Amino acid sequence: MLGASPMKDSPQRGFTLIELLIVVAIIAMLAAIAVPNFLEAQTRAKVSRAKSDMASIAAALESYRADNTASPTMIEPGFPGGAPVLKGSNLKWWYTPNALSTPVAYIASSDILCPFNGNWDKEPYFPDGIWKRYGYENIKELIACRADYPVLANRYRDAALAWSGEWRINSVGPDKIWNPSRLYDPSNGTISEGDIIRTQRCPGGNINPDNLTQPL
Repeated sequence: MLGASPMKDSPQRGFTLIELLIVVAIIAMLAAIAVPNFLEAQTRAKVSRAKSDMASIAAALESYRADNTASPTMIEPGFPGGAPVLKGSNLKWWYTPNALSTPVAYIASSDILCPFNGNWDKEPYFPDGIWKRYGYENIKELIACRADYPVLANRYRDAALAWSGEWRINSVGPDKIWNPSRLYDPSNGTISEGDIIRTQRCPGGNINPDNLTQPL
């Protein structure tokens, strides 16, 4: 008796063009859902980091102020940088003060970089990358300078001390544009206009009603 002949292998069936298109469409739909959620999660994480960094800076500022009866100065004689309208003012504007870390370490390092890349559009005016740090303002000194620099006149009236206290720190926020006249509000969308602000009087930030709308 002859043995049964082996069964021939069944031919392998490939995917049809329609099936491939369906798979590609499903992947595209999943990506359209996942990518925005991933980017929003990244933004929320950066906002949380900025607020945490600013809380540490605020604690250091208050410790410095308790020891020195004044907030760190913004004035550095001969400082070569600064926005053009403030040239010659010696105001070292966009940076966490080095005085917070030396000679007394109120904070481990003053070189704390803003997760939103700092005031990047002022890069040409500030040396050594200090524009990447969080912004810092000594309100008393800015009020004292306003007579010589009209651009400060409305933004830093006497009432500025009432709404902010002696200092203010800020991050450009997710829109990456310095706009201290508007607070960042995530309810307007994760990437919305406005800065993340912390003042001596208001940890959540507040806006000076006298602020000019044009940037410095």
